[in-house]
Amino acid sequence: MAQNRIDLIKVSQVTDVQLEKNQDVFSGTLHLTDHNLIFSHSEGELWIPYPIIHYVERRPQSPSNNLYPLYIKCRDFLIFTLSMPDDRDAQDVFDVVQKLTCISSTEQLYAYSFQPRPPFTSIDGWKIYDPVTEFERMGVGKIDTWRLSSINRDYSFSPTYPRVLVVPTKISDNVLNYAAKYRSKARIPALSYLHWANRATITRCSQPMVGIKQARSIQDEKLIEAIFASNVPNGVNGQVVYGSTAANLIIDARPMANAVGNVARGAGTENMENYRNCKKNYMGIDNIHVMRDSLARMCDAMQGSESIGGMINKFALQKSNWLKHISTLLDGTLVIVKSVHIFNSHVLVHCSDGWDRTAQLTSIAELCLDPYYRTFRGFQILIEKEWVAFGHKFADRCGHISNEKYFINLANTGGSTAANTIKDMQNKLYKSGFHQRETSPVFHQFLDCVFQLIKQNPARFEFNEQMLSELHYHVYSCQFGTFLFNNEYERFKNQPQTKTFSIWDHLNSNRDKFTNPNYDPTLDQDISHDGGVLLPDPKHIQYWASLFGRSDEEVNEAVFPAMQQQQIGQSIEATEAAESDSENGVSRIRTVFKETTPPNEENSSMTTTAESTIVESPLTTTSITVQSSYTDSDPLNSQMSSPGSNANKAAIDFTEVSTRIGTMVNSFSRFTMNVGEAMYSRARSTSESIASPPVERELGAMDRWPPSKTSSASATDLMGPNNNQHENKNGSPLRSSSSPYLSHSGSPKHTTPPARRPSPLGTDPLEVSSSPTQQERSSPKWTTPIPSSASTPPPLEETSDSKDQQLDLNDLPHPLWISDS
Repeated sequence: MAQNRIDLIKVSQVTDVQLEKNQDVFSGTLHLTDHNLIFSHSEGELWIPYPIIHYVERRPQSPSNNLYPLYIKCRDFLIFTLSMPDDRDAQDVFDVVQKLTCISSTEQLYAYSFQPRPPFTSIDGWKIYDPVTEFERMGVGKIDTWRLSSINRDYSFSPTYPRVLVVPTKISDNVLNYAAKYRSKARIPALSYLHWANRATITRCSQPMVGIKQARSIQDEKLIEAIFASNVPNGVNGQVVYGSTAANLIIDARPMANAVGNVARGAGTENMENYRNCKKNYMGIDNIHVMRDSLARMCDAMQGSESIGGMINKFALQKSNWLKHISTLLDGTLVIVKSVHIFNSHVLVHCSDGWDRTAQLTSIAELCLDPYYRTFRGFQILIEKEWVAFGHKFADRCGHISNEKYFINLANTGGSTAANTIKDMQNKLYKSGFHQRETSPVFHQFLDCVFQLIKQNPARFEFNEQMLSELHYHVYSCQFGTFLFNNEYERFKNQPQTKTFSIWDHLNSNRDKFTNPNYDPTLDQDISHDGGVLLPDPKHIQYWASLFGRSDEEVNEAVFPAMQQQQIGQSIEATEAAESDSENGVSRIRTVFKETTPPNEENSSMTTTAESTIVESPLTTTSITVQSSYTDSDPLNSQMSSPGSNANKAAIDFTEVSTRIGTMVNSFSRFTMNVGEAMYSRARSTSESIASPPVERELGAMDRWPPSKTSSASATDLMGPNNNQHENKNGSPLRSSSSPYLSHSGSPKHTTPPARRPSPLGTDPLEVSSSPTQQERSSPKWTTPIPSSASTPPPLEETSDSKDQQLDLNDLPHPLWISDS
């Protein structure tokens, strides 16, 4: 295998190569080996494993230095340019890097040929996690409510689940077989963590297969009921004492709209009418595609613009919403930690398949609940248990098998307009993730949340920030076999234990480098303080600047004011006036109110928008945004919402959805008003030659404004002198008996329609011809100044005397009738 890779190397060394990185320029020699790209210069060496290379662009010759550049982006956010003096060398290097990066099998990765020098002093990395030992440490063997099940010993029950599962003792394996049919990928509710203080638990699973028919599973309901009753104490007579837990929770990590939308695909979320003694919360964590796009925007902002000297684009950094996603994860963690530790309740966590957002929430919550997981060895066991064993898809999410679409050659186009067009199209493909549907920074976000916890509690972790950076780097470098596969079953088939080294061997052999000097384990033993349980603060977070090669001063100098500005900007986008028109000194503003509805029985709430009434002021106009909220009467929610935590709000926050709905409402409002304006203008222009200005203005006002706006105009002002001698009984000049459907019941006073009044518009546009024949007198016709395609009002009734016949104003067509639709 190694020989085949060596045969792909056309050129192994290129001299006089120029490397540009962050406005710094180095000159040296480029070496290409079978697994690494090495740049050697006077100050040191830069090693780039091929799997960590994400994007390569070969650009045309630079006019400034006549060199041929290769623009390279790495998955660890290292961005640099290699410029070579010869075009042939640049092309050969481009081809070699492409072929050695785009491989076809996992065994071609760097881990299968890596040999540490000097050898590692610690070699027990593959044995660091033993599920039986770890669950016994939690206390599974000491209580009779939980048991170890071997139902998945050959991975036939659920290929993406670990071999050892912990389930309630009262639930048999036969019940598990039936319950597995109701959960996606047969990922049934299984024990993840047993709390040391009160035996409350964190369990995890995948989404239920509810579907459109609202299917249910009695076995699944019994399994969850047994989990939630596992720490309920017994009374004197041996009876179960219910009510000892505040409220057990089913945590759906997805936004509610996403969860409900999966019903059409045969999945969905739990129907809480079928599950006893619990409630459900939606955490509102976005899917892998949103997270991938957010990371891409943050990377672009961190890279900065060449026009401003590579400075960070703070505005683009805020628009990436990366900190918003991290805050949402910490919000969900806070809900779980309080439920387990403070409210003595069980928590069941799931998302769609239970290997992305579920792993994030369970691992971060356990890190806060158990001080053991904050030790050097405990953190390694936590990752092995919650991420590797429970089946996080490292191979797919990290993109170990790269794609040739990320290698773009623009040199042959000569930098023409066509080259720019091709580049734009390829960049769109690159940013849209069309060829990387499965990749997403899920594990990166977990490490980022741990980074936030270390910053908030600097003395509570035995490991330091550098260890997190090392983990992030080696997840993508593929130098070790720990993170190469999607689940435990794939690791079992490929047996990397005998062919590769574990990442934990590397970290444990260099423990002094990754140890936190400020760690104080006695703080976790202080019961009067917090009992070893951490409560994360979702508001006080910052960008992980060192991961991008930046300093805190560059990135986080004004993080908190910027976050406040971002929140204000999002509120303005959802609530500001969509349009302001001025007419006759009166400003008309449509304001969209953002309103938070009270949570329903499933503890889910949504942010909706509603259009307010028109606010008018002849001199000044102020756009007022009203935000109303309902107080949840549920005592659990009120207890869990500590001052400043904002946990529940973020868990069910739909600001982005509400903003889009508000934009759609505003767009539709503008559209309908513009159509009305156009139709009215056409009607007014058509009637301009036949209507006097005062009457036309009043008619326009009556059409544009509600009746209250024209109430000051009397009927005489609108109609002129009333010469009609045949008014109806109501005496209203607008309701003449010439319209039969407006006549009063009973026999009419006149058998023939009355004569019309003189039209206040002068010459009646609907009047019959001046010299009508007898036939025309008996059959009057409509004559209008509009095209024949316009809408036609109903015909007039016949009259016996048409000599002085005049139309009633009520019989005039509405101005909108004589306009194009």
